Amino acid sequence: MLMAASPAARAARWPLGFAALVLAYWSFDYSVASNMRRANPEAAYRARPTDPGAVAAAMNDRMVVRNQFEAGADDAANARAGLRQDPLNRVLLRTLGVHEEISRRQPEALKAMQMASRVSRRDSITELWLAEYHRRNAAPARALVHYDAAMLVRPDLQKALFPQMTTALAQPDFRAAVRPYIARKASWAVPFVGTAAQADIDNVVALVEPVANRMAAPGYEPAFAQILYRLMARGDGARALALAPKVFSAFDAKAFAAPGWNSTTTDSRFGSLAWSFEQTGDLNASLEDGRTLAVMVNPLASGRFAARDIPVTPGTAYQLRHTIDYGQSSAQAQVRWTAACVGEQSAPVFWQGDVPLARGRAQYSAALATPASCTLLRLTANAIGADAQIPSEFSISQLQLAPN
Repeated sequence: MLMAASPAARAARWPLGFAALVLAYWSFDYSVASNMRRANPEAAYRARPTDPGAVAAAMNDRMVVRNQFEAGADDAANARAGLRQDPLNRVLLRTLGVHEEISRRQPEALKAMQMASRVSRRDSITELWLAEYHRRNAAPARALVHYDAAMLVRPDLQKALFPQMTTALAQPDFRAAVRPYIARKASWAVPFVGTAAQADIDNVVALVEPVANRMAAPGYEPAFAQILYRLMARGDGARALALAPKVFSAFDAKAFAAPGWNSTTTDSRFGSLAWSFEQTGDLNASLEDGRTLAVMVNPLASGRFAARDIPVTPGTAYQLRHTIDYGQSSAQAQVRWTAACVGEQSAPVFWQGDVPLARGRAQYSAALATPASCTLLRLTANAIGADAQIPSEFSISQLQLAPN
């Protein structure tokens, strides 16, 4: 039998992209490997070297369990003999492809792999080989056919393939090849767009803009919320607002631009671009009638009770205003607002303001100026419960953040 080649020797012979993908793939395939270890397929192969089942089992054991992508001349001859009895055996056809690849006969390897793929699209090694072959030969549409087949059979391959695919989005022809799968919502399309939304922002926007109006489905919304957020964080709000109506049904740009709470600015589909309210045991905030935020804070409890990332104009003076109603209780929580400038990597706080304690209803107003580079403002409301025996309760309404 052939001795196992070293990793360096395998890398030298096999196309780098294919070797890396297959090695990553089999690192996920624990269940297959575990089942095959229960038998001794190489011994069966030695006893019956031309039996198609024995040859196929030994080749799978070699490649799957022992990670040895080897098929020598004897293995190829036995595979051909087995194919005379079982001409539709995908593993035997793949074995011929592996042998031809090792022997540096790429046209013959391609022919064998294509035959294996025509027999069955469920052999992931074959599909990965063909995908890499077409990718290396600048045929992304053909490559995607085989990536799609491989991930349909093995969804866990997404972890190995997505990093390479997101990098390839820099190429216009690859983006064009991916779009049909996004439009028909292929099994891997939603998580792929989610992964791409965290990579190069220009590449993912270029990918989705032409098909955005065909992506108005709940699965894509988290990725689009991330895309809108990143565009606004870098100051590309106009592009974000042009993209949003294509994906989010009944998107109201005017309502979205309002800093306070309304049906759009409290829509959780927008992620941090919408208001979020805390609901914990010690601190609870909830909207009443869609306009008034009612807050309850346990004694001495502290934390954030409301936050939103709001598009703003850089280097501009703003006035934060709202009505606060403490009621007549003596247990009054301290409310503190903070403002941070949201960037791609961080959100440093540049302003804070405490709301004065008062009985009953009062108006709060404070001035803040956005830094020169700030296009997305994180406005956060915090509270500290009173040192008392009962919870503190208050409400906030008519929230505004307007330029002076």
